[in-house]
Amino acid sequence: MKFIKPANLKELYEITSKTKKNKHYLAGGTDINIQIKKNIIKNSTIILINHIKELNGIAEDGNYIVIGSTTTFQQIIESDLLNKKLPFFQNSLKNFASPLIQSLATIGGNIANSSPTADVVPLLLVLDAKLELCSKDNNRIVNLKNFYLGYKKFILNSDEIIKAILIPINAENGFDTFYQKVGSRKALSIAKVSLAGLKKLKNKKIVEIKLAVGSLNEYPRRLFLLEKYLINKKNTEIDYSEIRDILHKEITPITDLRSDKEYRFEVCFNLIKKFFM
Repeated sequence: MKFIKPANLKELYEITSKTKKNKHYLAGGTDINIQIKKNIIKNSTIILINHIKELNGIAEDGNYIVIGSTTTFQQIIESDLLNKKLPFFQNSLKNFASPLIQSLATIGGNIANSSPTADVVPLLLVLDAKLELCSKDNNRIVNLKNFYLGYKKFILNSDEIIKAILIPINAENGFDTFYQKVGSRKALSIAKVSLAGLKKLKNKKIVEIKLAVGSLNEYPRRLFLLEKYLINKKNTEIDYSEIRDILHKEITPITDLRSDKEYRFEVCFNLIKKFFM
């Protein structure tokens, strides 16, 4: 195992451009340290990044709130700016893990770990978040909804890092909001199912709707078919048998040690009903 600590962002880009394979980034380390200890990660280059100031912090920049990738969940939960501009996003994360994990775990790590259970991703999906991906020779902005390709797979190139997360500053304005994570207990739990939702009504009809789920597919994702069905409907016009049919097309829950697929499907269905009823 080889550990490297770049002096600055420029040096980090140089290292990532030269180290094409078998590398991992260490910021909070809440996942990677366990994998190293269990010998899941071995013969790799570990690049330390939590000290690089350009990757950390929360700021307002034009039409976006920009959150550096090594920003911890404690920083997010305590941010006055997020409390003012994106309170739904902030409040939804207050039960994220334990205070100790909150102080270490980073938003970029939660995204890049590419886990189906990632708490922050469904929230970011309904808020139309973007990612700033950077390398020595290129910077690009991508929609988070296009980032994942499959289980533990994403569009990040071998020489790129997630530099920041961009959330539209008005992403929550005028919406009814919903977020619930169902686990084995009320707090400090890995999600068995999670649902994030935003809806906007006009004359009692749904004129805008965004729904995203976690722990129900190989990666968290938006429910675009269900959103399309719900547009221009009143709550009283929603046919929940149709919602069941659509969910069977959009989610592929699995059975594992924490829950079976039938349970996950029913919980998701009931959370959607709760949001609308």
